[in-house]
Amino acid sequence: MTERASFVDAHVGRRIRLLRGLRKYSQEKLAKALGITFQQVQKYERGANRVGAGRLYELAQILEVPVGFFFDELEGFGSPDFRMGRLCEEQAPFQKTKSNEKKESGAADKKDGGIELLMLPETLELARAYYSISDEKIRQQLMNFIRDVAERSS
Repeated sequence: MTERASFVDAHVGRRIRLLRGLRKYSQEKLAKALGITFQQVQKYERGANRVGAGRLYELAQILEVPVGFFFDELEGFGSPDFRMGRLCEEQAPFQKTKSNEKKESGAADKKDGGIELLMLPETLELARAYYSISDEKIRQQLMNFIRDVAERSS
Protein backbone atom coordinates (compact mmCIF):
# COMPACT_ATOMS: atom_id res chain seq x y z
CA MET A 1 0.00 0.00 0.00
CA THR A 2 2.80 2.44 0.86
CA GLU A 3 4.58 1.79 -2.46
CA ARG A 4 1.39 2.56 -4.39
CA ALA A 5 0.77 5.66 -2.28
CA SER A 6 4.28 7.00 -2.86
CA PHE A 7 3.91 6.35 -6.60
CA VAL A 8 0.67 8.34 -6.63
CA ASP A 9 2.26 11.13 -4.57
CA ALA A 10 5.13 11.39 -7.06
CA HIS A 11 2.68 11.45 -9.98
CA VAL A 12 0.58 14.20 -8.39
CA GLY A 13 3.79 16.12 -7.67
CA ARG A 14 4.85 15.94 -11.32
CA ARG A 15 1.45 17.23 -12.37
CA ILE A 16 1.77 20.15 -9.92
CA ARG A 17 5.21 20.98 -11.33
CA LEU A 18 3.89 20.76 -14.90
CA LEU A 19 1.01 23.14 -14.24
CA ARG A 20 3.18 25.52 -12.27
CA GLY A 21 5.53 25.74 -15.26
CA LEU A 22 2.71 26.17 -17.75
CA ARG A 23 1.20 28.96 -15.64
CA LYS A 24 4.66 30.56 -15.22
CA TYR A 25 4.40 30.40 -11.43
CA SER A 26 7.54 30.22 -9.36
CA GLN A 27 7.51 27.92 -6.36
CA GLU A 28 7.43 31.05 -4.22
CA LYS A 29 4.38 32.48 -6.01
CA LEU A 30 2.46 29.19 -5.72
CA ALA A 31 3.48 28.82 -2.08
CA LYS A 32 2.26 32.34 -1.29
CA ALA A 33 -1.10 31.64 -2.96
CA LEU A 34 -1.40 28.48 -0.84
CA GLY A 35 -0.18 30.13 2.37
CA ILE A 36 2.76 27.75 2.75
CA THR A 37 6.54 27.87 2.23
CA PHE A 38 8.21 27.25 -1.12
CA GLN A 39 10.00 24.30 0.53
CA GLN A 40 6.61 22.67 1.06
CA VAL A 41 5.81 23.15 -2.65
CA GLN A 42 9.17 21.50 -3.44
CA LYS A 43 8.25 18.53 -1.25
CA TYR A 44 4.87 18.21 -2.97
CA GLU A 45 6.50 18.31 -6.40
CA ARG A 46 9.03 15.62 -5.46
CA GLY A 47 6.31 13.46 -3.94
CA ALA A 48 8.13 13.57 -0.60
CA ASN A 49 5.01 14.93 1.12
CA ARG A 50 1.49 13.81 0.40
CA VAL A 51 -0.98 16.46 -0.78
CA GLY A 52 -4.16 16.34 1.26
CA ALA A 53 -7.61 16.58 -0.31
CA GLY A 54 -8.19 20.18 0.81
CA ARG A 55 -4.79 21.31 -0.45
CA LEU A 56 -5.33 19.47 -3.75
CA TYR A 57 -8.62 21.33 -4.14
CA GLU A 58 -6.84 24.65 -3.47
CA LEU A 59 -4.15 23.78 -6.03
CA ALA A 60 -6.82 22.97 -8.61
CA GLN A 61 -8.50 26.32 -7.99
CA ILE A 62 -5.25 28.30 -8.18
CA LEU A 63 -3.95 26.44 -11.25
CA GLU A 64 -7.40 26.47 -12.90
CA VAL A 65 -7.85 22.75 -13.55
CA PRO A 66 -10.29 20.12 -12.33
CA VAL A 67 -9.01 18.15 -9.33
CA GLY A 68 -8.97 15.00 -11.46
CA PHE A 69 -6.24 16.52 -13.65
CA PHE A 70 -3.70 15.58 -10.99
CA PHE A 71 -4.56 11.90 -11.54
CA ASP A 72 -4.80 12.04 -15.34
CA GLU A 73 -2.50 9.53 -17.05
CA LEU A 74 -1.94 7.74 -13.74
CA GLU A 75 -1.26 4.10 -14.53
CA GLY A 76 -4.15 2.00 -13.30
CA PHE A 77 -6.39 4.97 -12.47
CA GLY A 78 -9.94 3.72 -12.76
CA SER A 79 -8.96 0.03 -12.80
CA PRO A 80 -10.68 -2.28 -10.30
CA ASP A 81 -7.51 -3.08 -8.36
CA PHE A 82 -6.65 0.62 -7.99
CA ARG A 83 -9.95 1.53 -6.38
CA MET A 84 -10.16 1.14 -2.63
CA GLY A 85 -13.00 -1.17 -1.64
CA ARG A 86 -13.74 -1.88 -5.30
CA LEU A 87 -16.18 1.03 -5.53
CA CYS A 88 -16.87 1.60 -9.21
CA GLU A 89 -16.94 5.22 -10.29
CA GLU A 90 -17.07 6.52 -13.81
CA GLN A 91 -13.77 7.73 -15.21
CA ALA A 92 -13.51 11.49 -15.39
CA PRO A 93 -14.30 12.81 -18.87
CA PHE A 94 -10.76 14.16 -19.29
CA GLN A 95 -9.22 10.81 -18.36
CA LYS A 96 -7.67 9.28 -21.45
CA THR A 97 -8.16 5.61 -22.10
CA LYS A 98 -5.14 3.87 -23.51
CA SER A 99 -6.71 0.66 -24.77
CA ASN A 100 -6.60 1.59 -28.45
CA GLU A 101 -3.43 3.67 -28.40
CA LYS A 102 -0.19 2.25 -29.74
CA LYS A 103 2.92 2.95 -27.75
CA GLU A 104 5.40 5.02 -29.71
CA SER A 105 9.12 4.37 -29.56
CA GLY A 106 11.72 6.93 -28.62
CA ALA A 107 11.47 9.63 -26.00
CA ALA A 108 7.81 8.89 -25.25
CA ASP A 109 8.73 5.39 -24.06
CA LYS A 110 10.03 6.82 -20.80
CA LYS A 111 7.87 6.22 -17.77
CA ASP A 112 5.35 9.09 -17.73
CA GLY A 113 7.07 10.32 -20.91
CA GLY A 114 4.13 12.53 -21.78
CA ILE A 115 4.42 14.46 -18.54
CA GLU A 116 8.21 14.57 -18.63
CA LEU A 117 8.21 15.83 -22.22
CA LEU A 118 5.69 18.54 -21.34
CA MET A 119 7.96 19.84 -18.59
CA LEU A 120 10.95 20.43 -20.88
CA PRO A 121 11.67 24.15 -21.35
CA GLU A 122 11.69 23.82 -25.14
CA THR A 123 8.26 22.16 -25.08
CA LEU A 124 6.83 25.04 -23.08
CA GLU A 125 8.51 27.54 -25.41
CA LEU A 126 7.11 25.74 -28.45
CA ALA A 127 3.60 25.66 -26.99
CA ARG A 128 3.70 29.35 -26.12
CA ALA A 129 4.97 30.27 -29.57
CA TYR A 130 2.36 28.04 -31.24
CA TYR A 131 -0.53 29.61 -29.35
CA SER A 132 0.80 33.11 -29.97
CA ILE A 133 -0.04 32.60 -33.67
CA SER A 134 -3.43 34.28 -33.95
CA ASP A 135 -4.43 32.82 -37.33
CA GLU A 136 -5.96 29.40 -36.66
CA LYS A 137 -5.46 28.29 -40.27
CA ILE A 138 -1.71 28.94 -40.03
CA ARG A 139 -1.57 27.09 -36.68
CA GLN A 140 -3.29 24.08 -38.26
CA GLN A 141 -0.88 24.12 -41.22
CA LEU A 142 2.04 24.24 -38.81
CA MET A 143 0.61 21.30 -36.84
CA ASN A 144 0.20 19.27 -40.05
CA PHE A 145 3.78 20.10 -41.05
CA ILE A 146 5.14 18.98 -37.67
CA ARG A 147 3.18 15.72 -37.85
CA ASP A 148 4.51 15.06 -41.36
CA VAL A 149 8.10 15.66 -40.31
CA ALA A 150 7.66 13.45 -37.23
CA GLU A 151 6.21 10.60 -39.34
CA ARG A 152 9.07 10.80 -41.82
CA SER A 153 11.73 10.78 -39.13
CA SER A 154 10.40 7.71 -37.31
